Amino acid sequence: MAEVFSARPGHIAGLSNLVKEIGDDAGKCGTFVRTEGPPKGELFTGVIISDLLTPLQLLCDMTSGRMSDLGTHTISTSTELNKAAWMYHNQDMKTYQALNQHTHDVPSATPQNVDGSTEKVGTTDPYTAAENYPKKSEFKLEAPNVNREDLAGLIGEVSPVIGDVNESIKSVTRTVGEEFDPLAKLLTPIEGNWNEVRRIGEVYKAAGNAMEICGVNLEEGVKKVGPNWDGKAAISFETNWANRQIAAMKWEGPVGRLIADLFGRFADSIRNGIKRALTALKEMLEDYLDIKSIKGIFKQVIKKIPGLGAIAEVMDLAHKILTIMNKVKAIVDEIEQAKNQLKEFLSFLQNPTQVAADNLNQRLEPALRQTARAVDLNSAVRVNNTLDRPRESYEVGAGTDPWSNG
Repeated sequence: MAEVFSARPGHIAGLSNLVKEIGDDAGKCGTFVRTEGPPKGELFTGVIISDLLTPLQLLCDMTSGRMSDLGTHTISTSTELNKAAWMYHNQDMKTYQALNQHTHDVPSATPQNVDGSTEKVGTTDPYTAAENYPKKSEFKLEAPNVNREDLAGLIGEVSPVIGDVNESIKSVTRTVGEEFDPLAKLLTPIEGNWNEVRRIGEVYKAAGNAMEICGVNLEEGVKKVGPNWDGKAAISFETNWANRQIAAMKWEGPVGRLIADLFGRFADSIRNGIKRALTALKEMLEDYLDIKSIKGIFKQVIKKIPGLGAIAEVMDLAHKILTIMNKVKAIVDEIEQAKNQLKEFLSFLQNPTQVAADNLNQRLEPALRQTARAVDLNSAVRVNNTLDRPRESYEVGAGTDPWSNG
């Protein structure tokens, strides 16, 4: 059965105002990612993370662009809904007369002389009797405040004397002509700024949650206008534009939370890997020396230079430290596994096909099964929610379409 046309212009104008606010909010999400999301090159050094610079910049560009586009089309839709409200101001006439009376020629353009059967092109006044359509939820985007723990702090947490021992070994070995830096040798394969990795993940989580709120706010507005607008134009708005826009906005939430989760796992793997390597070094030193007197021993060693016995002792210790490298290799393999999960998800976001989504689900689901992110993964792999998003703003129709039955 056809849906008979009816419209309450005040409600459509109220929806227009709400949609404008939502569009502004969506645009802020895009700007937030564009500002906070790029990896800072000076903080992204280290073998283990440097190869992420390019894919992370691409992720930033794609995400901010997608969110900004959602905002732009939403704002344009608000303009069209405001025009619709004026079209329906005297809906019994079913003409563009009221709209044209409140539409002004674009400055410097040739003045238009149109009748009520044709829509005038120009800038339209806001509808004067809009109903109140408030947002259901608000959000505030703030740069993530992550723990700024550094390597020195982590070394101190494991064993404060490691740094002193390292400096002593460097000093003695430098004296014999070949400086050896145990910590650098040990940590170079796994060192990376885990704080920056975590920060970037939190950026996408914040923006994704905010975009999801935009979708919920739009969904509430569509529900509210439903009983107050029927007909062909109303069906087109809800089915062909709003529902697709809502799905696309809400899709960003689980995607952002998954990015944060995978970035967090990767950051944890780096920090924990470094800590395990430092702990292995500490335990080796405990076996080799009386750990309580390490500082004293090395002060004595330095005093004895150029005594060959003391130098040989330190050189022997330096070579024993190299035996820990086998443990470091196993740690690197574990970190690489976490990084590969992250890179696979980034690759999926660059080309979110259904085949890629199915493969991703199979690979990540076991790791996320027991976490809150399992539900988010199920939502993120529904790629049609983003692929089918509107690539344009809503159009109420031309000719007599705005007043047609559904």
